[in-house]
Amino acid sequence: MGHPQPVAWAVSRWCADPWSRGAWTGLLVGGTGADRARLAEPVSDRLVLAGEGVHPTRPAMVHGAYESGLTAAGHLLAAGRPGERIAVVGAGVAGLAAARELHRHGRRVRVLEARGRLGGRVHSVDLGGVTADLGAAWLQQYPDNSLAALARACGLPAVPTDFTDPLTLSADGRVQGVRAALDALARTAHELTAAADRPVAEVIAAHAAGRDAPSRPILAYAVAAGVTPESGLDFGLASARGAFGEPGIGEGDRWLPGGLGTVVACLADGLQVALDRPVAQVRPGLDGVSLTGSWGTLRADRVVLAVPLAVLPELAVDLPDGHRAALARIGTGRAEKVLLRYPERFWPVSPGGCLWWGEGADTWCEWADLTNGLGQPVLALLAAGDAATSLHSPARTDAEIAARAHATVIRMATRFPKLP
Repeated sequence: MGHPQPVAWAVSRWCADPWSRGAWTGLLVGGTGADRARLAEPVSDRLVLAGEGVHPTRPAMVHGAYESGLTAAGHLLAAGRPGERIAVVGAGVAGLAAARELHRHGRRVRVLEARGRLGGRVHSVDLGGVTADLGAAWLQQYPDNSLAALARACGLPAVPTDFTDPLTLSADGRVQGVRAALDALARTAHELTAAADRPVAEVIAAHAAGRDAPSRPILAYAVAAGVTPESGLDFGLASARGAFGEPGIGEGDRWLPGGLGTVVACLADGLQVALDRPVAQVRPGLDGVSLTGSWGTLRADRVVLAVPLAVLPELAVDLPDGHRAALARIGTGRAEKVLLRYPERFWPVSPGGCLWWGEGADTWCEWADLTNGLGQPVLALLAAGDAATSLHSPARTDAEIAARAHATVIRMATRFPKLP
């Protein structure tokens, strides 16, 4: 019996996108939360940064971006007065949060967005009548999540995903002992970095050297599916303290069946947003700030730069030495997603909604089953690190990538025909 073909699909290109240049941030060797906090400090009384990358305790999270936008707005409110003209560069969650707060306090706010849409790294797409997120999707730390509170106030339902208990499958069969392998690796990381930070690659190599032969394939599987997607960074550059210390998935994660774009729309309501307005240069002066692009020049009293950190060096903006040093210790990881909608669900079902898959080669290793929340069979397949680069190569069309992802689903379903 043959398996059905997808009836709709979508493919991400975050790494090739000039307005994101990757997915979310992680610390490089020697980096700490203090570097993120430094970037969140005002560049001057006229210029401040915002985004998930500058939140010291909730990086790589959508509510971290939201809270950073509120913090940035607070800095400019304290420095200025009602009626000032404020420009916000970036209509992602951080930029819209800042703009909304500034507008609420009587500032004349204009948001400049390089893309032709709102949301930044939030991108909710239509899959033939159902909506799913091609970018950021989950609200972590849900009970204490400030953005989740806004979603609840807007009457938006949320569905939990248990990333701590994935269904662990591979082309060689069920994989047992993955959680124990990750816990043991984390203990080694804490021991080896007690005195000084080290690259993740060194920690993994040292840990693997102390494992017996049968346990090493389990460790490799655990790293590919449970460590790499946390940041998507090159393990030779990534901070082991950051990788095993900063918060990540598995902390009360929930997603919105209507897509995070519904929250973006709530944040943008009533704001003046100019789309297709990429900013090339930000030039502060004694009496204000000039922002220029191919579209012209805008003058403002103060500015919030709410762009991804990987994009920040592309802007002609003069950052203080402390900000530049902090920026050099934070990287942006590689992660890509494929969404596949089917006429029926035929793959193994994980009670918590999360599956891990390994094939001994680059693959989409983390799968979220959105079927129960959407009422339609939909999978979100995530690839990270080198796998994201190879699978989502610019040399492949979106259709080719979707076809390869579908073939991967078929391989899993064929390998495990009797799993519920």
